[in-house]
Amino acid sequence: MNRVKNLIKTVFLVEIAQGMWVTFKTMFKPAPTRQYPDEKRKPFPGSRGLHAMRRDEEGNPACIGCGLCEAVCPSKAITVVTTEGPNHEKLVNAYELDLLRCVFCGFCIDACPVSAILQTPEFELACYERKDAFYTRDRLVEVGDRFMGKKGRVVELGAAPDTGKAVR
Repeated sequence: MNRVKNLIKTVFLVEIAQGMWVTFKTMFKPAPTRQYPDEKRKPFPGSRGLHAMRRDEEGNPACIGCGLCEAVCPSKAITVVTTEGPNHEKLVNAYELDLLRCVFCGFCIDACPVSAILQTPEFELACYERKDAFYTRDRLVEVGDRFMGKKGRVVELGAAPDTGKAVR
């Protein structure tokens, strides 16, 4: 009996007809694909995107140069260069982030004792030149100003910098 069923399925091409029916049904349904440049997806809360640096109360970059972000980075994408100032305080000479090496794990954010660095939900990071993927401290502060505004408040992407929600 089983042989007869297999022979009928083979001769009448039942599986192929079933597959064609599924294809025919889906031809008339709307496509679930998002047309990316025209329809952008809103980032999820807590999504990890482009890095940014906060400012302190005086308006200076909040990084104190402790180097914990550099030490904890698994891909060694962060470089912090510090020197000793005239009053024996630590001065940050250079802070560089290589986005080509970064794995966006968020360890640098967790390690920072003053919460100087954060990740924005900005995920469109394509660039035409390699040098555009290297972020210095000044560039990270610019991203922070764009994301947080000058007043240190979170700004919705595309909103005016003066409106926003307070950071907790």
